Amino acid sequence: MKKLLFLFTVLISAAGFTQNDEAYVDAKVAQKMAELELQQNPEYFFRKDYCDGNIQMFNLPSGKLCTSKSTYYAVYVFWSEDEDVMKLQKFDNCGSFMPISISRKSTIGKLLKDKNALREGEVKPYEGEKIDENAFGNMSVQSCHKEYKFVFGGKPFEKKFKEFDLTNDSKYKNINAEHNNSLELIKMDIIISEMIKNFDENGKFFREN
Repeated sequence: MKKLLFLFTVLISAAGFTQNDEAYVDAKVAQKMAELELQQNPEYFFRKDYCDGNIQMFNLPSGKLCTSKSTYYAVYVFWSEDEDVMKLQKFDNCGSFMPISISRKSTIGKLLKDKNALREGEVKPYEGEKIDENAFGNMSVQSCHKEYKFVFGGKPFEKKFKEFDLTNDSKYKNINAEHNNSLELIKMDIIISEMIKNFDENGKFFREN
């Protein structure tokens, strides 16, 4: 075991190794959002995904190894390019990816038209229909989060929720599940997740560095 650990350490040292935390990702995203603000872009937002304690490792184009520090964060920035096209750019603990074009005629473009619904809708926390200190039994609950920041017409607002808030996975029914899943924010979140999964499975995300 010690020999394997030593060999792994040698390989990492030879190839080069990078490890970045949430602050690194936030700085990258803040820079992109600032660029969009300076351009006076009328419509842009991001979604930040993470599951506490989930660590990812990647081989970078430079040949270096990169890993998340404690938790892997993926942020997807969307912005209006023109009347027909939106752009999507991914950022994570290991850098940025090349932007991808999206038609505004897609479902996500249609959902963005109802901005008041996105602004006013609030995801309620998971609440069991009965009070029970052991409501989750022996089940394993992974703490996965989604955070949004929207800027429409120069006016920002934020939304955040746990994926668990949308489910009925405990012993007792989540009385807020139906409300939460009816929100325009969650409908858009599902579309974004499907889009990201499709891009990922089809190799559409290319690292810039």
